[in-house]
Amino acid sequence: MAESRWLDNDRFKKEYRVPPRRREIATQDLEEKYIKIRPLGEGVGGLNEGISLVRNKETGVRYVQKEIDPKSPHLLRELLLLQALHHPNIIRYVDAFIDKSLWNYHKASVYLEFCSLKSAQDMLEKYHKHNLHFPDNHRVYIPEHFIWHIFRSLALALQYLHFGIQPDDTRPSEELDTLVKKDGYAQEVWPIILHRDIKPDNIFFRKSQPIYGMNFERRKILRVFSRRKKVYGLFPQHPKVLLADFGLALAYNDPDWNVDHSFIGTYNWMPPELPEAFVQSDIWAVGAVILALCRQMPDGVVKPPPDGWTEGDEAWSKHPDARKGIRDHGVGKYYSTQLNDVVHECLRFNRRNRPLAFKLLAMINEGEKEAEKKGFLDKDEFFPKWLWGGAEDRLHGRRK
Repeated sequence: MAESRWLDNDRFKKEYRVPPRRREIATQDLEEKYIKIRPLGEGVGGLNEGISLVRNKETGVRYVQKEIDPKSPHLLRELLLLQALHHPNIIRYVDAFIDKSLWNYHKASVYLEFCSLKSAQDMLEKYHKHNLHFPDNHRVYIPEHFIWHIFRSLALALQYLHFGIQPDDTRPSEELDTLVKKDGYAQEVWPIILHRDIKPDNIFFRKSQPIYGMNFERRKILRVFSRRKKVYGLFPQHPKVLLADFGLALAYNDPDWNVDHSFIGTYNWMPPELPEAFVQSDIWAVGAVILALCRQMPDGVVKPPPDGWTEGDEAWSKHPDARKGIRDHGVGKYYSTQLNDVVHECLRFNRRNRPLAFKLLAMINEGEKEAEKKGFLDKDEFFPKWLWGGAEDRLHGRRK
């Protein structure tokens, strides 16, 4: 097993600057530390055994336990990447174990932070279901200011995964472009990490922290409806956006970097160059997610097969022609031309014409400013109360 040398690879930890306080991957079952509350999802694709909401017996804090098939060829890769990654827009690693006997692995799990506002896929399906009952002129759309927030959060996550650049790095994109193209950058400074499975199911939302007692003038504020009253307080503008599920991620120092070109991922969210993957492939997937959020397409952005296609839907979803012309749909009349233009750049058919993550981030920042000047970003636009029902709808609100 080529990955087995990773587990004790000090160079890996040094390259990705693993935080010193991160817990090591245990070699014995840790389930006795947690109480299972309820299942959150079934296993997917034969790699995940199940996902559960659990509570730490000592602290009472809730986490997500993701059980991983111990026979998965990507087991160690996923656990080590999750342990190493530390970024505000990437799901936070808490704990992990691989319970093994002398000869084989019996059980494996990773514990991650709990995102109580669920996923972008859940949000998409709720908007889609709600709007099925209304004509176009009464449809409810995801607010553009929240779309830009998701877009920026994903670009920040990718600039970190691809180049190791943290959010507080203020260098201009031109300087970063020169830096990352230097010989040896990917080998010595930050070995590239490709996610390879960006889709709404792997993008989660978490409550932001309340800001009572802070300087309101320096923080953008969003008012949020609850079930009983109009407004229960002031909150940071948006829920936090987190990229998750690194089961198919690939790192530059991985033994499979030059040979793993299998058809993996979810075809309806995969780029035209599949099965090969590049940093620009993740960019395409982000553009596809944003387009789907704007157009409310929960099943993905791949076009339906043409008349006369006889090889089946799955064969068509793997075909590059299924992605031609996707960007011509546009984000719709409800959204600004600035948002549409940035999404277009991500969805260029030729990967070499797509922006790198830090260039995309600069485009997002500039585009949002222009859209705000033209009145497309109504900061008082509410989320509908059916989106995050019950206590989640209040987002840390205070009841009067």
